[in-house]
Amino acid sequence: MDLELNVTPMEGYECPLDTVVYQEETQESIVPDACPDIAGVLYTEAQCKLTRKECGEGRLECAGDLRVWVLYTPEEGSGPCRLELSIPFRVSAPGEVGPECLALAVARVTGAETRALNPRKVLCRVELAVSCQAWRPERESLCQPCGAEGYALQQKTEELEVYPVMAVCEKGFNFTDEIQLPAGQPQAEELLGHRLELRCGEARRIGGKVIFKGEAMVTCLYRAAEGALALGRWSLPFSQLMETADLDEEEGSCAVEVVERDSSLTLTPGGDGRSLSLHMELLAQAVVRQSRVARIFSDAYSTTHDLTVERRSLSLTQLWEEKTVSQSLREAVELPEGVREVKDCALTLGPCQCVREEGEAVMTVRGRAGVLYLDEAGEPRALDRPVTLSLRTALPPNGECRCRCAQDGEAQAVVTATGLELRCPVAFSYLITVRQPREAVTALSCAPREEGEALPSVLLRLAMPGEELWDIAKACSTTQEDILRANDLPEGSQGEGRMLLIPRSR
Repeated sequence: MDLELNVTPMEGYECPLDTVVYQEETQESIVPDACPDIAGVLYTEAQCKLTRKECGEGRLECAGDLRVWVLYTPEEGSGPCRLELSIPFRVSAPGEVGPECLALAVARVTGAETRALNPRKVLCRVELAVSCQAWRPERESLCQPCGAEGYALQQKTEELEVYPVMAVCEKGFNFTDEIQLPAGQPQAEELLGHRLELRCGEARRIGGKVIFKGEAMVTCLYRAAEGALALGRWSLPFSQLMETADLDEEEGSCAVEVVERDSSLTLTPGGDGRSLSLHMELLAQAVVRQSRVARIFSDAYSTTHDLTVERRSLSLTQLWEEKTVSQSLREAVELPEGVREVKDCALTLGPCQCVREEGEAVMTVRGRAGVLYLDEAGEPRALDRPVTLSLRTALPPNGECRCRCAQDGEAQAVVTATGLELRCPVAFSYLITVRQPREAVTALSCAPREEGEALPSVLLRLAMPGEELWDIAKACSTTQEDILRANDLPEGSQGEGRMLLIPRSR
């Protein structure tokens, strides 16, 4: 006869796809008629604008545009000029995903360069890395002990603290402001380019909402009077509420990533060259984990009936370590010409990747550092240099590591006797989880026990090291309580290393 079991649902998300796609985009472009002829390319900077991401049958696809601005010296005229380009991109990541999955994507530029083919034509090459994740809703049904009476059932449960993903959500939001050039800086005659560095700091969950705060670091390179180059920099805080599932008030974490959808920075019409209009379209993506206790029905037997137990294997996620580690990039660069002044310095970091090496998680992030400076003769020059940062930490055999690396302050290029020294604080944030296998009861069926050979009323049994009292009681068709009572042992004792009296259950 089948016995009815209680069922407890466990909802969450699993991640069938977590990968980084590297891609290169190239495009030939004609210099617009309004721009002067190109004498030489100085500097190229690019940023990703993510416009679409979705999961289909067997793949995650995302698309967007690379906003590129090229600084070059003209054949005639004073001061550098700007050339703006837009290069579309599309990335596809194959995997075991479907339309029911939620797609998360972060696109980063890891390299950019432009070459003048002739004074009116350029070839631009941009390297990008796109971190792609797909999250599928999952629902586990955990059976609980049977409440049926009259079968002398002995049922075993265990509690395991787990750390599943309970919510995956996103929110788009806009940011518009009028900003002013700092006092003491020259007024702008023409904007040559801008970039955003989006940093999300505090993120926490309250009931059905995620509250997150961060800042947008806006940098603008512009031309002042007589062709001089100048830089404006602003730190603009933001805070938002994001709707999510209404979760229990348990401990957990919120990992929030804010990416750019679009942005524009223009001189305010009719202004004095000191007022600028900023508009940003941003997207926040959040993964919410919650610490919970899972009650697992792991075994059962009867002292009076023959019991058939059906089981299935579970793989439950537990928290191993969650930490943020600060590092500093410091790299010396020798230059053949002297440096009079640094005009701009930017660090672009790609997605962080983690590999296992001899019991350690090795987290590596690659990117590029770009520096615009004036040489000793006052001529503008540029440096573009690849950079690599890494971090190691212990990783258990069944552990999984997810990591992020972001700037934790302003990138700087300091003038030295032989060239430049690149400096920038960064922060590695990583989460290590472990998979714990467990066997869970899924069904019980009971039948009357056939009369067999008469068993003695008392047995003597040595409790071997590591042997649980449950296993002894099950093997001898008695109960743990009867064994403890017969041997005058306190509740919870395992009797290890003792010769135990095992009474037959009646």
